[in-house]
Order: sequence, then structure tokens, then C-alpha cells
Amino acid sequence: MKKLVPLVLLSLFCGCGNYFSVRVPYRVPDMPGAAAARPALSALYVTVKTDPASEESALGSLAGALLGNSGPDFRPAELAARISRALNRPGSRVCAWRVDKLGVEDAFAPLLKTSGFLSVNVGRPSVSSKKEERSVTYYDRNKKKQTVKSKVWVYSASMSGEIKLYSRPGMELLDSWSDTFSYTEERSDNSADAGDWYAGSEDKFFGVISSRFVARYAGRPVDRFRPVFMKKDDKESAEAGRLAQRNNWDKAEEIWLRRAAAEGGWRDYLGLAVSAELKKDYGAAEAHYRQAQTRAAGDKEGAKVFWGQIFRDLELVSSPRAAGVCDGEWFGVKTAVLPFSEETTSVDGPPMVRQLVYERLKAAGYDLVTPEDTDAVLRKHGFSDGGQLAASKPEIIAKWLGAGRLIYCNITDFGEIMAGVYNRRMVKGSVSVWERDGQELSFEESVVKVKTPKSFVGGMITQLAKGIVERIKNKPLAYESGLFSEQVSENLPNRP
Repeated sequence: MKKLVPLVLLSLFCGCGNYFSVRVPYRVPDMPGAAAARPALSALYVTVKTDPASEESALGSLAGALLGNSGPDFRPAELAARISRALNRPGSRVCAWRVDKLGVEDAFAPLLKTSGFLSVNVGRPSVSSKKEERSVTYYDRNKKKQTVKSKVWVYSASMSGEIKLYSRPGMELLDSWSDTFSYTEERSDNSADAGDWYAGSEDKFFGVISSRFVARYAGRPVDRFRPVFMKKDDKESAEAGRLAQRNNWDKAEEIWLRRAAAEGGWRDYLGLAVSAELKKDYGAAEAHYRQAQTRAAGDKEGAKVFWGQIFRDLELVSSPRAAGVCDGEWFGVKTAVLPFSEETTSVDGPPMVRQLVYERLKAAGYDLVTPEDTDAVLRKHGFSDGGQLAASKPEIIAKWLGAGRLIYCNITDFGEIMAGVYNRRMVKGSVSVWERDGQELSFEESVVKVKTPKSFVGGMITQLAKGIVERIKNKPLAYESGLFSEQVSENLPNRP
């Protein structure tokens, strides 16, 4: 049998009289009834829903820019991605995430074939900064009490959230909770605008939020202490205990197994149970613990064992796994991003947006036909731009490209409008996704900005390869096009 050498560093032994305790590390979720939700958590689909930002407020109106109160830019896609990555650990797994903007029954859930659905409904973040006074008291060398006062600026962000966990496909509600998430930081001055501070601190804020999801569903690290008892005035029982304390569990097991077969003593079954639990053989551990509990009935030492806690822990880690798995079928469908049609005077804008959408979907895990191959095939059939594609049925185009999914887009606005001292920059369009089974999803997106982040590369969303960002950063409306492409891709399921 394999020795538990690594557990020497993880197990803390302490003893008193005829027993010692063994530290067994666990992750215990905060969620009530977590064991029942384990199948759903093993193959999750996560959606983040938030109130849409109006064009005149969160998207950067002239009035908002002048007054400095337009509110911070908020990236729900990044929040969804952070939560999903955080939950990909023992105890939970995320197959896909998306941003829910339609507010209707999710059409993707049955196609993804997951066993759980996590709905995260959040408000838009609220940010503030205020001056506060701090006092530090100390005793000087003459033992006189001294107080030093200082001024600090406290920046804070908060966001309300309502979260629901469902089983799939039955949509049974397994968990429901609400909270207000917050993050604060103290600074020595107020040189940063609250919105700019939020932009630089959003990753930390999302880290705070995602840690709450980990604690509730994947669990917090918790140490459990399991007792190993030695029978009084029994040299063989004492020897088994000494072997276990020296991490020689295999030899200790030999003694306990022999004694259990001959006498059926509860202490021997308890030792076997602890050994199995350390090895994560939870089925054997439970069987041995049950035997030990039965045989310890009426024994004063047996009453000291926390049997209830033991069985709750074992139930959590031994819950049956889900039938649903992250099989990748959705992402395995060959997908083509067709040439965009447009109603603008820009020649370079729509092709740039199309390339960015392609890059986003590639990063999201889709199996894509390259734009070059797509264009080459379409030219063979007489199509040179997106405006001509309506003349042919999607089924025919898909057959030409060997694709099971087509993405159409019509760019309706791409340009700048002078508004006093500001340039109002807009990228707007409608998108349609055609599936081989005949389903079609349509949505509209728009990006309106009156200012660009100080760092263009830092402002672009990190899923885009740096090389792509460098190639487009000097093109008109490149930043807005990057945001538009993100908003398009976040409507569809993304891999964590």
C-alpha cells in the first residue's frame, strides 16, 4: 500500500493519555445543505445579469463627462469570468459562462447540458471617496502618551447581488442568497477621481466577490481533528497507535485489521476509519466509522468522538457526482464569423470589428473558421461583402463553409460626432447567431464614449492578444471597437 508520506507535513498529532488526534484537512462550503448541491456544482453554467446602462449615463454622455458623475465603467463579462475561474477547483466546476442581457429564459442552458445553473444578478457598482481622520496613540521615551492625527482618503466600491443555484435540467432551486459586496482602500490624497480609482481597482473588487462564491460553494479550508484511541493496558493496541503517530499507517492498519477480525473492538475500527479518511478513501472510512460508532455504544470514551461531524463531512465529499459533464459539445461546433454588413461610410471600421469579434470568440473557446478561409469560400460563390449575404439561405452558406453556426453582424454606426470640447465616439450594430438546428438569436449592442483610458493597452480587455491590440491601437475607434466586440461575445457562452 502507498505510504502517506506527504501527510507528515499536513497532519498534526496531539495526545493525552490513551488517545491522540490527527489533523484532517477539509474544504467546507458555507452553503447550507451543500452535500445535496454537489452534483449540480460539478458541472455549472454561470450567468451574470445586470441592469443595462443607458446610452446617456454609463456609456458616457457629454453631461456626465462634464459633471464627472457618469458612473464607473463596469465589466460584467470580467466578473462572470472571475467567478467561473474561481469555482474551477475541487468541489465545483464551471463549463461555461455568459452575460445575460435578454431577461428571458436562457436558451443556451439545455444546449450546454450542464447539471447546474448559477444565476448571478448584480446591480451596477457604486463608488465614492471621502476624507477621514485617523489617530495613532503611542508612548514616547518619557512614557508620556502621544497622539498623532492624520488625514486619509477612503475610496470604496459596493455592489448588490442576488444569487440563485438551480439543478439542471429540472431547474430545482438549491440555494438562494443576497449580499452587498464591497471593497475599500485608503490613500494619502484624493488625486484620483473615484471612477478612475474604480477602473484601477476593479480586479481587486472582483477578487473579493469571487472569494465569496468559492467560500459558499467550493468551501473554506477547515481542519478536522480525528481521535485515535488505544486500549488501556493493551500493548498491541498501544503499538498500533505508536505506528500511526510515526505516520506508519500501513503497519498500524495490519494490527487493527487483525484485531477487528478477531475481537471487533471499536478502537480498532476507529483507527482503520481515520487511516482511510487520510487516504481519501471515503467509502471505506464511512464503513469503518459506522462499525466503530455501533461498537462504542455505552462506552464513555466513545462518547467523546464527534460522530455527527464526521458523517456530515463524509457526506459532503462522498456525494454522487452529476450525470452532466463539461463535454464541450457546444464549443465543438464549427463556427463562422461572416463578413459584416454596414450602413456607415467607414471602410476600415467594420472589418476591424469583425476581426476583433473573431479574436474574442477564439479566446472564448469556439472552433472557428478563419476569416480568410470564410472570405475565400464566399468569393467562389460570388459574395464579396456582408451586405450580399441576405441573398442566400443560412443553411446553404453553412454547407459551403462546413459550419454548424453562423454569426451575422450589421454595423449601423461607426464614427465620431463633435459635442463641444468632447468627441462622441460610437460603434453600434445588430448581431444574429444562426444554429444548424434552425434556432436564431438576435441582439443589439452599442458603445458610446467621450474619453479613452490613459493606457490604451491596459484599457483593452485582457482576453485579446497583445499583438492584436498593438496592431489596431492607432486606428479610429479602436478602443470602442474592442468594447463592442467584447459585448458581442459575452452574449454567447464562454469557456472559463
